[in-house]
Amino acid sequence: MSLVSLVLPNKNNEPVLDLFLERLARHTPRPEFELVVVDDGSTDRSVQILERWRASGRFRTFELLRRPARGIVATLNEALAHAAGDVVVRLDGDATLESPGWLERMLAFLESDDRVGVVTGRTVFEDGRVHSYGLNIVGPEGVHDRGTRITEPVGERTLDLHVERPLDADCEAGRAVAEVDSAGGCIMMFRRALADELGGFDTGYSPVWVEDYDFALGARRLGRKVFYLPDVRVVHRVSLRNPRHEASKRELALVRLRRRVGHLVPRRLRAAAAAAARVGHHDPRHVAQLRRHYAYWERKWGWDPLNPDMPRLLERWGGTEVGWAYDRERRRAGEEIIARAAAG
Repeated sequence: MSLVSLVLPNKNNEPVLDLFLERLARHTPRPEFELVVVDDGSTDRSVQILERWRASGRFRTFELLRRPARGIVATLNEALAHAAGDVVVRLDGDATLESPGWLERMLAFLESDDRVGVVTGRTVFEDGRVHSYGLNIVGPEGVHDRGTRITEPVGERTLDLHVERPLDADCEAGRAVAEVDSAGGCIMMFRRALADELGGFDTGYSPVWVEDYDFALGARRLGRKVFYLPDVRVVHRVSLRNPRHEASKRELALVRLRRRVGHLVPRRLRAAAAAAARVGHHDPRHVAQLRRHYAYWERKWGWDPLNPDMPRLLERWGGTEVGWAYDRERRRAGEEIIARAAAG
């Protein structure tokens, strides 16, 4: 059986770490894995919690590395450098694994066919709304989480954050195994050899964001496929983490307030308050960073990720796995992989 390395980048996840590690231990009974945690200069009590769990013996192999803050991309690449497994699973410390046997299911699918490059799962937010069923990237609407609906006109998009997120329970798109363009970082399985071939996560996206779905699309560039499994469920508990940047006293106070009473406030009011306060994804610094990443993506891949010129995109990537959705034979190959995996 393959040794699996679970790699966990951590930055200021103190309020959610105990819950994350408890769910991970409970829902991952097979012993053939190691847990590699790299702490990226946390300023809260994350390291003390991680040290307590390492000493508890709940995980057979638990490696904890500490480093000065450099961002998640460098942290992930250091975790990969220390991972011993033939298979790697990227996790996030604020995204709890809620499906018993999740690892066996993902591993069985990955190993069912050599063409499978990346496997991802069903990521929902703590209020029950869709985060991601994989990502849509190669299409007129541009990049957005699969299962969501863009709220800006096609061809006039400004940020991939501008989407409507339905309730997971109401979303048909998330109910079946599917081939998808790419995957998000909360849950992502791949072979170590693929990561080596890609050179790890692209440091052009330092310190954070976009590196996850760039990595999975990179698997497609190398001729592999990406699949979504609905019965591997992850809850992204963003309200429970501490800010990962140097936050003002005002922002810290807003975070603590949201944690105490946010569940009592309607979602639209919470979003309006965050926009008015210019915190989270409404922070101008975050928006500027995303726009830098979009520009880097266009230089690397040859198209605007938000407003792609589809004829130009398909001229370059049609007939490859990047453009799989526009190629009947490649779509059929994905359907065959899904059917074969379902048959056992």
